[in-house]
Amino acid sequence: MHPLPLLALIVLLGACAASAGPGPAAGPPPRQAAFPPGPPPPPMPDPESVTPATNGTPALVGPVWAWQGTLMNDDSRVVPDSPERYTLQLQPDGKAVVRADCNRGSGTYARDGQRLAFGAIAQTRMACPPESRDAAFLKGLANVASYLFDGDVLVLELKYDSGAMRFRALAP
Repeated sequence: MHPLPLLALIVLLGACAASAGPGPAAGPPPRQAAFPPGPPPPPMPDPESVTPATNGTPALVGPVWAWQGTLMNDDSRVVPDSPERYTLQLQPDGKAVVRADCNRGSGTYARDGQRLAFGAIAQTRMACPPESRDAAFLKGLANVASYLFDGDVLVLELKYDSGAMRFRALAP
């Protein structure tokens, strides 16, 4: 037998033993979580937005906002008969609480400066009356891109500059 293959075999076995390191042989790799981590939570609102600003601007976070209507850029309008049945409340923890006529729900929101976006809103599935504006209200919230205040009125501007939803704060 030729000594070179025997020498190569000894070197390879020595290398394998050295890479295993001291101690017991390595077992299977550690198990990973079955699901990847979820999305990060929405950013916390600025502390200034929780209480009214000193300049008289209403607080975005905290009040219950009643929907006054939506004006689209093609001049079409959606106006609820009872604004208090269509409400939105943004909470400091990034949660949005919604009442859409006979249904209630909640979801998340994210705010960055004047930009505002809502996550999916989980809601009850009651059958509202045929004249209900619940679908238009929820569709509008799903398409919010930013917000501003017009005096004491909260204006949620829709994506693509397609229109705006207007809200007034309900009395506490």
